[in-house]
Amino acid sequence: MESYKKSATFILFTICCMCNLNVANLFREERDSRRPAYTKTNVSGRYGLSWNVRDKLRFPVEWRKIGEDRSLHPVNMTAVEVLQKEKKDRLKLRILINKRKVQVFRDDILIYEKFGNLTQFKFYTHSGFHVLVLHPSTGQLMQARMFLTHQPAEHQNLAAHLANILPGRLVVIAAVPDAVGFLGHAEAIDALEWLGASRIRQLALFEGWAMIAHAPESVTTPAEYFYPLHKIFGSYEKASKGRVWAEVITIHRRLEVGYPSPIDVQCFVPKGPMPRCQWHADPTMEDQRKFCETFDGYSRLCTCKDPIKPLDFRYGAENITMTEVIPVAMLTAIKPFNFYRQLLNLLETPGAAQTPIVVLIDGPQSEIVHLSRLFGLDVLVHQPQGTKGSSTLLNMHFRFSVHNVFNFFPRVDKAIILEDDLLLSPDFLSFFQQTAWLLDADPTIYCVNAFSINSYPDVAYDPTVLRRLEVFPQFGWMVTRKWARDQYRFWIPEQATGDWDWWLHAQDSRHGRDVLVPEISRTFHAGSAGAHVTGWAQESFFNHMIYNKDPLVKLRGLQSLTSAKYEEKIREEILHAQEIKITGSPCKEFFLPPDEKGPFKVFMKADTRSDEYASFYVMHLCLHAYPEDTREQYRGVIRFNIHGQVLYIIGCPVSPFCSMFPKGVELLTPSTQLINEAEEVATMWQQRYYSPYYLLRRAAKDPAEEFLMRNTFRNSWGGSKNSERFQ
Repeated sequence: MESYKKSATFILFTICCMCNLNVANLFREERDSRRPAYTKTNVSGRYGLSWNVRDKLRFPVEWRKIGEDRSLHPVNMTAVEVLQKEKKDRLKLRILINKRKVQVFRDDILIYEKFGNLTQFKFYTHSGFHVLVLHPSTGQLMQARMFLTHQPAEHQNLAAHLANILPGRLVVIAAVPDAVGFLGHAEAIDALEWLGASRIRQLALFEGWAMIAHAPESVTTPAEYFYPLHKIFGSYEKASKGRVWAEVITIHRRLEVGYPSPIDVQCFVPKGPMPRCQWHADPTMEDQRKFCETFDGYSRLCTCKDPIKPLDFRYGAENITMTEVIPVAMLTAIKPFNFYRQLLNLLETPGAAQTPIVVLIDGPQSEIVHLSRLFGLDVLVHQPQGTKGSSTLLNMHFRFSVHNVFNFFPRVDKAIILEDDLLLSPDFLSFFQQTAWLLDADPTIYCVNAFSINSYPDVAYDPTVLRRLEVFPQFGWMVTRKWARDQYRFWIPEQATGDWDWWLHAQDSRHGRDVLVPEISRTFHAGSAGAHVTGWAQESFFNHMIYNKDPLVKLRGLQSLTSAKYEEKIREEILHAQEIKITGSPCKEFFLPPDEKGPFKVFMKADTRSDEYASFYVMHLCLHAYPEDTREQYRGVIRFNIHGQVLYIIGCPVSPFCSMFPKGVELLTPSTQLINEAEEVATMWQQRYYSPYYLLRRAAKDPAEEFLMRNTFRNSWGGSKNSERFQ
């Protein structure tokens, strides 16, 4: 037995030496274990001199309490060295979300901040998805965008934006509560899961969510015509996910509170190299490489596989017949993603290689300046006038642009003014070339619009037709140098409130002149959640519109658009049109004879163009035209083309064409009940593509249900519950 103890002691001694342990202390502990429990340790003795932390249990209680003061502990230099190395090789990221703001910090430096105010609809103005793209090595902010998904339409832009993030980029996403109100249940969620999100499908209203991830390395190049409003419909492969470093969610446990706990999460993300492409070694593409390493969201320009060569792309469009040089003024401000989308769209349009282009920026936006110069475009920068969020900013930028496009091209007589939130038809430039001569031939025409507010599939049919209307310039328009010079004194003053377009619609500016407007638009409004067009308006009104997609349209009847000829033509058509009598609701009983070619006419009660009886308004609602106002009129007459059958809606006595019927006509005067019915029908039509429901969280039945986040139920927005798109 004694020999066994000696052997065990030797083995223990050997192990302690190998592990660099304090052997003397171990033997002391063995002896002390045999000491009586009441024996006191002398602090000033041998144990008081020990520095080894393993001896702390032999100190008296009062000494151990003193030892809990961490300021008395020596620094662990090994840990310090490890942390310093980790800090050097990693990025420290922090996301803070609450009902007042969202903030993102990189290495304790604030790099993004948005504040939210409570609206009358009980939404905070920053509610939605905030997406930041960072350089994977330096942490430099390459792009930051906010998608107000508490409104409709924005989820499609979010999905398209995520699909355009280049491989290897570091992505920070913060979902401020209310973000899932109109998130949808297809494109956007698929895109987030493609990045690696695992809990986004369980996120309910009033809840917050955040994620930090690297974008997947293997992604396909976006399609040639990949624009935000084009549907994606779950094209992401589940296997192609990013590397997630952090994902956090705060669920709404107490429904009566109305807001969940704030999110405050931070993590350390390893720095990684920016992915390199073969073309990065090409010295002729050095400026393009620098741009792509500074900014994100430019997939066709920065992709490794067959990237755009900007100067070749600038002059690569198909040529068309040009009657004169008409430059394009591209107006933009703080949304480079809109400008880039439209720039590619414009440069692919036939005739673009023959057309001078100047970019007019409201403020020195370096990203847009750099991008424009890559494509060899001239840039003019306007010093912004007006406070942030005011209509003055836009009003004064339009005035600056209309004036300077003619200064920059001193020998041209006409110019096209183009806002950056538009998509263009393939015959956009051809359309203006075909109509330019009319501005010279008839001084009663002051503008040619590319956009029609009534370009809806149920009331617009023929892309070859133009009309004269008493409207204002809107969403892509062409004017003359003389008009631009004359309008300078009629422009809305800097101190005035209101919008420039409605101001120019006043008679002292218009002087009774008309605008040429296509039956089917050549532009499509694609900017939601903006200063003037909310996501609600985009989804309810603009997303239902159509625009021409045929590049070879030859416009008809241009000779008959001069003042005298057009009025004679309309008068003749109205005189011989077949009258349709409406006895009940136009929404329920109105129809055109299916075997009759027309044209047809309906008489409505209207004393002035302001539509005080809501006569035109009811017809707009029932026939699925623009429901907000009845601006597209010609001498008190609205013209619709209903699947090839032309209908004239004539307001009497305001229209001079009423005098052609001396015996009188039967007028429809809508009642209050009829107006309410029409509005109800129109609302259902406008909202038919809304998300049919959103998720709300209820009290969990058991801990497992809460842990798995299955304690949700669907609540309807009032949209179509049968829409297959969201099933």
